[in-house]
Amino acid sequence: MNTTLKKCLLMATTCTMLTGFAATTVTPPVQAAGAAESLLSGGLAMVYVSSAINKMDNTDQGQQESLENAKKQTGYYDNPAAQARVKGILANLEKSPLVKRKGYTVYVNPDNEFNAFMTIGRVMSVNKGALDKLDDSELAYVMAHELSHGEHKDIVNGLKKQVGLATAVSAVDGGNNLLANIAGNYINNQVFTMSQEKNADKLGFQILADTDYNIGGAPAAMVVLRNAYGDHYREGLASVINPNNHPKTSGRVTTNNQYMYEYSGNHVSVSGETVYVNGVNIYTPAASGQYTGEERAYFMAGKLAKMYHKGQIYTGAASYSGPSVIVAGTSVITTPGADVASMVANNLNTAFAKPAPEDKNGKGASKSNANTNTKKSASKSQTKKASTSHANHDVSRPVKLKV
Repeated sequence: MNTTLKKCLLMATTCTMLTGFAATTVTPPVQAAGAAESLLSGGLAMVYVSSAINKMDNTDQGQQESLENAKKQTGYYDNPAAQARVKGILANLEKSPLVKRKGYTVYVNPDNEFNAFMTIGRVMSVNKGALDKLDDSELAYVMAHELSHGEHKDIVNGLKKQVGLATAVSAVDGGNNLLANIAGNYINNQVFTMSQEKNADKLGFQILADTDYNIGGAPAAMVVLRNAYGDHYREGLASVINPNNHPKTSGRVTTNNQYMYEYSGNHVSVSGETVYVNGVNIYTPAASGQYTGEERAYFMAGKLAKMYHKGQIYTGAASYSGPSVIVAGTSVITTPGADVASMVANNLNTAFAKPAPEDKNGKGASKSNANTNTKKSASKSQTKKASTSHANHDVSRPVKLKV
């Protein structure tokens, strides 16, 4: 044990003797000294470790060391455009008043899997694979989720729990090098609890809602994840396949759909791949390019939810221009043609005249999208025919759509 800790132990023992409670039993001096030293050494070692970990997480030096260590483990994707993309998204997310801890940093690693992680020192890493599969709104939600882990200090708390008493005492003798190694290894083994994941999903959605990104990107990102890996997924540098401590991905789609519904004032939701407003079936988009029909439904719903939240929706607010459906001056969806756009606009104006449903979950939000086939592929979705479901109007034909 190092000299400083021994001095602290002696002082602590002395203070205990001077300020302790009235004793009812007198322990032999030799036994008391041994027990006190053992107890206090362990306690002070844990205090030392806790302080050192906090320093690693909160200081510029700790961040730089963590960043360098993370890059050594993951590699660095040498693509200026990709690096600028994530840095720009991070800057936008950090503008949210919900992000209290400033000074996060992010980099892209070359892994082609869909993944991202936050580690100690406010360092975030996003896999190249996530950038390849997601648009900016979807990627912003994934990054907002990781920011939430940083805001909740899940990494710091997890690391402290992982450092045992024996390791803590060794860390006092070995200095910060041992702790740095422990922190580095933790990247490979970090595990978040179910509640931590759910809390990060919720705060992540709220942070996203504070930005100009489409809030439909939250459930849409989970759709992409579910379609790629099914219901079991684990974030971080470790295996993508998930143990049982993460919520099912289909459940995360449904939860984010519910958050969007509540954000809209209980007006807008998605069921399956269909957009509903005030309980009215509005439109079922088809796949287009990299987007599945389900993703496009969430993006359309996200725009409408934001408009309701801002008080921009009124009766007769919907119109169309060619294949585009316009609400309050903003395009919310591009359909196969003017005839379909006209019907969608009519459906929206019918829905806008209605109040929010009494059912707190609304049409679609109460129905779990877990029923969607989790094994369907994006490529299969992209080849399906466009379909719309409207009163007195039915269109079903192969088309190419644009978001």
